[in-house]
Amino acid sequence: MIDGSLARRYAKALLELGQEAGKADLYGTQLAAFVALLLANNGQLHGVMSNPSFTAAERKSVLEAVLPQAALDPMMMNFLRLVLEKERFAALPDIAREYRSLADSLANRVRATVITAAPASPALQSEIARALSSATGKTVVVEASVDPSLLGGLVARVGGRVFDASLRTRLESLQVTLATTALG
Repeated sequence: MIDGSLARRYAKALLELGQEAGKADLYGTQLAAFVALLLANNGQLHGVMSNPSFTAAERKSVLEAVLPQAALDPMMMNFLRLVLEKERFAALPDIAREYRSLADSLANRVRATVITAAPASPALQSEIARALSSATGKTVVVEASVDPSLLGGLVARVGGRVFDASLRTRLESLQVTLATTALG
């Protein structure tokens, strides 16, 4: 495992290459997809690629067998080869996370986790993104999830801020108000 600053350096170098080629978003998408492939099936591929008990030639052979199926930009393939050559493949998920963070910052973009009681329609997600964009002053990318215990409404987490408009929280607040009023 490499520390965050080294993962950040790899991510920054790839982002700079992406900016020069006008493919920064493409590289981010491809890197995230490749990491998802690595971590699929309980991370077996990641385990092989990160395991020093396999020779460098064996790991390179595995990578070269996987790359054509991944349909990646040639620059991205070269980046992955370099990461393997430098024995940094174990850190690829960290590099991808740093890349996304740097690319989002560069694009004045922020990610919001929006939790609803039932699946939100694309139209509702778009409306939520617009509202959060005006609240944050940045472009918001909504990552939706479902938690039926909310009962209704939604909870949005944007950076360190939480916007809680869930029915569960409103009911809990009402319960506290009623209990306080009854005692007072």
